[in-house]
Amino acid sequence: MSKVSGKKRRKKDPKGKGLIAAVVLILCIVLAYNSREMNIRLEEYKENEARLQEQIDEQKEIRQGLDEKSEYVNSDEYYKELAREKLGLANDGDIIFKKQNN
Repeated sequence: MSKVSGKKRRKKDPKGKGLIAAVVLILCIVLAYNSREMNIRLEEYKENEARLQEQIDEQKEIRQGLDEKSEYVNSDEYYKELAREKLGLANDGDIIFKKQNN
C-alpha cells in the first residue's frame, strides 16, 4: 500500500498552463492597445490645450485694448477731441485759420 499524505497530488495539466498563458497574453495585448490609445488622446488634449491657451491670450490682449479705449473714451481728452472734430470748437489760445472765398 502507498501512503497517502494530507496533501493531494495535482496532475500537471499542460492545457491549463497554455490557457493561463493565452489569457495573460491577451491581457497584455489589450493593455498595450489601450495604453497606445490613451497616449494618442493625451497628445490631442495637449494640442487642444495649447490652441485654447492661444485663444485665451488673444482675448486678454483684446480685452486690454478695450479697457484702454474705454478709459480713454471716458476721459476729458476724448471729449475735447470730439468737440474739435464734430463741433469745430477750439481751446483758448488756439490759432484758427479760415479759408477765404474769392
